[in-house]
Amino acid sequence: MTKIAVIAGSVRPGRTGSAVAQWVAGKADAVEGVRAEVVEIADFNLPVFVEDHAPRMAPADDPAAVAWNKALSGYDAFIFVTPEYNRSIPGALKNAIDFITPSLLANRAIGLVGYSYYSGIRPVAHLREILVSFTPGVVASELNLHLATDVVDGALAPAPFRDGEATALIQEVLDQDKVLAAQR
Repeated sequence: MTKIAVIAGSVRPGRTGSAVAQWVAGKADAVEGVRAEVVEIADFNLPVFVEDHAPRMAPADDPAAVAWNKALSGYDAFIFVTPEYNRSIPGALKNAIDFITPSLLANRAIGLVGYSYYSGIRPVAHLREILVSFTPGVVASELNLHLATDVVDGALAPAPFRDGEATALIQEVLDQDKVLAAQR
């Protein structure tokens, strides 16, 4: 069984990211041998990162950060879902990543999903740059949802071709996980 955490990277009330993360997790759960779970950064109330040491040197001490890292442990792979805020990822997502103990992502496959009125391309590019410092497992495929066409009357309604894109992303994450599993 491959366990995938689908991380919702926005903390705003009424965020579209929760629906996107649930949709991606549902697509992953439909694959035999996969169990996907949504992990909401908003549930952890992480403070601004002010630890005495970088997580590479020592695990975070803050209780919320300890809970965040514990929640991420035990997953084989990750899919990060990010909106676009000012042409990049939300500060809350970057802050949450700053708290991650690097060994939790080391040699793990990571998929990226972005959404915005520009299809989430820019935040996914930035997120890719950040996450490759943790693992070589960031997959090339990405899923980019457009808020004008994949959200209808405030509800997530991905265009039908998005199903194939989601499946391709998930399959690439699974393939990369198989390659990296031997190195963990």
